[in-house]
Amino acid sequence: MFCTRLIRQFKLLRIRQLHSTFVRNENKSVSEKSKTTETSQSTGQKEQVDFVRGPPMVALSNIDKRILVWVKRYPSLDQVPDYVSYQCIQHAHTKARIRICFFMMFLAIIICISAVMIGKKDVAAGKNIATERMKWYMEVKEKGRKEAAENAERAQ
Repeated sequence: MFCTRLIRQFKLLRIRQLHSTFVRNENKSVSEKSKTTETSQSTGQKEQVDFVRGPPMVALSNIDKRILVWVKRYPSLDQVPDYVSYQCIQHAHTKARIRICFFMMFLAIIICISAVMIGKKDVAAGKNIATERMKWYMEVKEKGRKEAAENAERAQ
């Protein structure tokens, strides 16, 4: 059962990769073959789709473009193309994940050190959880006694 599900997913992935190799040729010159096929087809079709050999291409979102610039694959957002190979964007995502993990580890170390320093400062001042909790209980008991005394006076 698991094996058939895995095979089905693999087949879908291969189909998706095959479909992603179709590229719209908007700025390319039209060849003789495509001119004859274009005239035989309806004139309403303005864009042609050709099968391009090579790695599967992926259309980039704005976030993907920013990631490619952040990992220094391209120098600026203006120079990032609309379509990039699947391997290129996957490599950029991997580099971005590694950088984010390093940043989170560095941040965790800083937070741990600051927690230790704050704890040492509180111990030197004589604060701890037990004494703070006892003070809060005493305040709540005093409030309760005052309210009970006020209610007793009002009832008389």
